[in-house]
Amino acid sequence: MMRGFGICCFLFFSFVGIAQIGGDAAFRFLELSSTPRQLALGNPITLRDLDISTTLANPATIRGEHGGQIMVTYEPYFDGIHRGNAAYALTLNRAKALVFDVKYINYGTFNGTDELGNTTGNFSGSDVALGLASSQYFLRPDIYLGARIRFILSTLETYSSTALTTDIGLYFSPAGKTWRVGLLYQHLGKQLSAYEDVFEPLPSNLTLGFSNELKYLPLRWHFSLHHLNKWPLLFENPEEASVDLNGNRTQQKAGFAKKVLRHTTIGVELFPEGLFSIRLGYHAQRAAELRILDVRNFSGLSFGVGIQLRRLRFQISHARYNVAGNRTFLGLTLEPKN
Repeated sequence: MMRGFGICCFLFFSFVGIAQIGGDAAFRFLELSSTPRQLALGNPITLRDLDISTTLANPATIRGEHGGQIMVTYEPYFDGIHRGNAAYALTLNRAKALVFDVKYINYGTFNGTDELGNTTGNFSGSDVALGLASSQYFLRPDIYLGARIRFILSTLETYSSTALTTDIGLYFSPAGKTWRVGLLYQHLGKQLSAYEDVFEPLPSNLTLGFSNELKYLPLRWHFSLHHLNKWPLLFENPEEASVDLNGNRTQQKAGFAKKVLRHTTIGVELFPEGLFSIRLGYHAQRAAELRILDVRNFSGLSFGVGIQLRRLRFQISHARYNVAGNRTFLGLTLEPKN
């Protein structure tokens, strides 16, 4: 069987959507948005309301009010790949809850062959992460510290790999104010076992986020700087070089502002606490790295809606990637009876 070919395909699918930082770590599926709301708004870490889905963005936002809620999401990803999440919040007391979550991605079916090209049967690959999270106020009642621990299992044919990771988050929302600040360091940990004993780093991500609500309009904006631990994300695109009459190439150099922009996501949510909300986001890194020069395809844009129906919350979002494919993400949250 062409095991090397299968592993290459598996790793390629893992890296789809992560672009230029896709090859520097294992378990890239961890960085995919956990909920449609996250995807629509560009992955902010300052979401905080009564919906359990916000706790998957930043564990520091977990509260006792989330207790009893159940959430499931599903997304048909690219080329036969499917992924989703499930979460449940268990109340500890009026201020605390434990959130259990499962994050999975299935890479579909591969055709197995031996070294001579003879068919040996089909095999599949998948990643699963099991998480447990909670939070506690830190130093003062309006600052919360949260953590999530995850055990990860990755399988491909007869191979497997495991890892243990931690997310640590801070959330600050002063009483009587509408602005919020979040700080999140994700995927700190290591592989416990690896494919062919080749150990790789995990996709760590340090994010700083801000949000505020307009005074005379029911609109909340979110601004985030992601991957601050990997500076800069920008790379020199050879297609953007200029050539003079003598055939000499001059590569365009990126300034500080352009490098900062590559770490930036922004999102706005109209009627964020209403029965019906509208969401729009922009992911600058995805827009720059997945666009095709001289072709307008709106890479990096995402949008979605949320609907509240008694005890049921429905979310749907759509993200633009490139002319070859885009994504639609669905989510349902069931609230307990009062």
